[in-house]
Amino acid sequence: MQIKGLTDKQVILNREKYGANVFPEPVKKTVWNFLFDVFRDRINMVLLVLAVLFGFMSVFGYGELTEALGIGGVLIVISIVNIVTKMRSQSATLELRKQASKLSCNVLRNGKVSNIDSTEIVVGDIVFIQSGDSIPADGYIVNGLVSVNNSVLNGESDEVYKSEIPGFKYNHDIVITADDYVSENLVFGGTTVHDGIGVMRVTRVGMNTENAKILKTLVHVKETKTTLQLQLDKLADFISKIGVLCALSITIIMFIVHIARGEYVNMGDFVYGIISALTIGLTVFVAAVPEGLPFIIEIITSQNAHTMTQKNLLAKNPHKIPEAGNIQLLCTDKTGTLTYGHMMPIANYIGDGTDIGFVFNKNGASVEFVNNIVINGRALIDTNNKIAGGNSTERALLLASNIKYRKFIEMKRLNRVIKNIPFNSANKFSATSVVHNGKKRTYVMGAPEIILPNASQYIDMDGQIHAFSNIRLRNIMNKNAKRAMRSIVTAYYDGEIKDNKIPKNLVFISLSVLRDDVRVGVTDVIKSLHQSGVQVMMITGDNIDTAHAIAKDSGIITSEKDIIISAKEFDPLPDEHARQILRNIKVIARATPQTKLRVVELARKKGLCIGMCGDGTNDAPALKAADIGFAMGDSTDVCKSASDIIILDNNFVSIANSILMGRTFTHNIVNFLKFQLPVNFMLVGICVLFPLFLGIDVFAPVQILIINIVMDSLNSLAFSGEPPRAEYMVEPVVGKKAPLITAATMKFILYVTVAGLFIFSLTTTDLIENVFGSVQFYTSAMFALLVVMSMLNGFSVRAKGYNIFAGLSKNLMFLFVAAIVFFGTYLCVTFGGETLQLTSLSGIQWAVVVGLAMLIIPLNFVYRIISCDK
Repeated sequence: MQIKGLTDKQVILNREKYGANVFPEPVKKTVWNFLFDVFRDRINMVLLVLAVLFGFMSVFGYGELTEALGIGGVLIVISIVNIVTKMRSQSATLELRKQASKLSCNVLRNGKVSNIDSTEIVVGDIVFIQSGDSIPADGYIVNGLVSVNNSVLNGESDEVYKSEIPGFKYNHDIVITADDYVSENLVFGGTTVHDGIGVMRVTRVGMNTENAKILKTLVHVKETKTTLQLQLDKLADFISKIGVLCALSITIIMFIVHIARGEYVNMGDFVYGIISALTIGLTVFVAAVPEGLPFIIEIITSQNAHTMTQKNLLAKNPHKIPEAGNIQLLCTDKTGTLTYGHMMPIANYIGDGTDIGFVFNKNGASVEFVNNIVINGRALIDTNNKIAGGNSTERALLLASNIKYRKFIEMKRLNRVIKNIPFNSANKFSATSVVHNGKKRTYVMGAPEIILPNASQYIDMDGQIHAFSNIRLRNIMNKNAKRAMRSIVTAYYDGEIKDNKIPKNLVFISLSVLRDDVRVGVTDVIKSLHQSGVQVMMITGDNIDTAHAIAKDSGIITSEKDIIISAKEFDPLPDEHARQILRNIKVIARATPQTKLRVVELARKKGLCIGMCGDGTNDAPALKAADIGFAMGDSTDVCKSASDIIILDNNFVSIANSILMGRTFTHNIVNFLKFQLPVNFMLVGICVLFPLFLGIDVFAPVQILIINIVMDSLNSLAFSGEPPRAEYMVEPVVGKKAPLITAATMKFILYVTVAGLFIFSLTTTDLIENVFGSVQFYTSAMFALLVVMSMLNGFSVRAKGYNIFAGLSKNLMFLFVAAIVFFGTYLCVTFGGETLQLTSLSGIQWAVVVGLAMLIIPLNFVYRIISCDK
């Protein structure tokens, strides 16, 4: 058949009619866009409003400017970290896209072959493709035979053979399905030619290709807020309401107290009193807000991102790290994720059913098997002993035989090829006739249904020939077929092949069984995920039988109630019914990108936190839409750019490490809140109760500021360094609606607050009042007591059991911060003077302060005994 290319005039017309082979550039976010994103966080917005109010009041001489500067400094650090991280991520994504678009191809135009940029291709072009080429657009084969890797579209690494269909007519209105990816002649843009040479006619370009459909979906997919962000929003609302209530209460109380003292003798004093009371009220409001929370989140994020790289995990979107710990439904591809992504020899059976393995030796069946693989196969061994060429089966068998380059070349030299019939999807076998030591022999390799009926004898390990019956081997094949094993048969006969047909007197060598097998450790990880309440669902482009077998071997399927379904059955289901059975679905086979995206959307509507893992372009929309997306290290660029975390070692097992890091993240934040919120609540309680009942203003605004800076900022560093603990993985997973502060956590916070206020109430006894002597010494002691007692409470918060020093060797930062806090408190009290409104304490007074502060430790033990929290 004569193949004609387009003329220049036809190129112009087709470009106008069908469009160009280009994709629109994504909209770039500016620095201002990322800055605006920072203040979508409610806690950051509350802090911004407070910074402005304190700054405004300080201009008129009310309050301290340092308060506004302190809050502003925290916000600046948070903004810079966010902007730099997001800008780097955006630049990397755009660079990947730019590099991926740099392709050229050979095209037949005006009767000549020209090399042009792939963006210049139009519908109707004749494009030459060969091994290693990335197919530039959708089309169909008009000449030649190629094997294509469609993994970017359907996630499956098995090569699909494509060849010409005589008389084929393409329908431009056809709706492409997953079955078309494995059709006889259709090829698709973005896929890769693995082997062979062919010619294709372009049918769809640019935004009309299958690859572009996935990119179009990405544009409309919006990322959802993480569970942590939702929890922080709720916490911000709660704290803001409590803070406003307390601020108003203390403002009114302080105003009434000062009136009762007769401090307002004229209008000026009256106005000053109102503003002074308002200043203290706002200061208390700031005390009620854990300013260090956004800071600790940034610190823990940065530390976890660094730690994850040591565990083969690259956090492209670090703020999604805690979301990994909240996953309730984990959807994963099969090929290259649960499995190795390439064929692996499992067994090699000779005619009597014995498994002889694959390693080369000088005995009968073994040596003939290796001869067949080397001579008849198309895979090669280079000078570095690397396997190249051939299909996945040939490469796997040659690698398993452990032949080195020199032996490979020697075997090729001793066997002169006189005739070769390459494998194709029609005949399902390959055959090579050679001359060795003056004798002709033909080696045959192919599908069992083609080779076995033509075998009459078999060779054993000693080289002896026996009569052959394939009954035993067929039983082995049937058993292995249930486990998604692929079978390939090798045989030979003496003589040269004729009429491109194999004779009936073949000597059977072996039945080789291969499979893209489950990765080591995957089964254990899936079992641990199930134990912690995480549902694992396989969504794959593979057929339902193979998917079922891998799901069973990997432990995804554990019950008769588990549902295994194909996309053809799942896609038409009404949303309501699909949501009802979603928790029981364990396998969806022959899935399209739209199938995967729909699962994510159904899970989100059901309120589930969903993680998606994949490696192909077909996975990208679901990865972006999921609460957290995992991409394999050798994924496509589109897949990586849509993901949040990249698994550098391509190992599903690494996802467990990511989940552990996410849970550790959340635990560290909760522990910080268990430490910090009692400080805030005690500050509020003391500022309200002591002036009301004792007529004493215990804390000046500058002291509250110091307590905030010390407790929030320094201890955010201390708690961020807490290492992962194995017990986190056996905890039940929490859903999106779960609050960051649970009822049990709030009970502990309130208990510590009440316990702390009780300890402060002990200072009002005559015995202790006599120790301090005056209000100046008393207020200084109260400042030191709150700081020291809170720091000691921190030791109890971070430890499990009754040993408050347990595990400190794994978090030396905590000890370092504690030392700074204790020493810094002594310096403030001793040398603060009028600036900090503090008075130096004597040794006896310090002993009383420390003694009272230490009471918080046994009181915490009492709580653990009562609540059975050990």
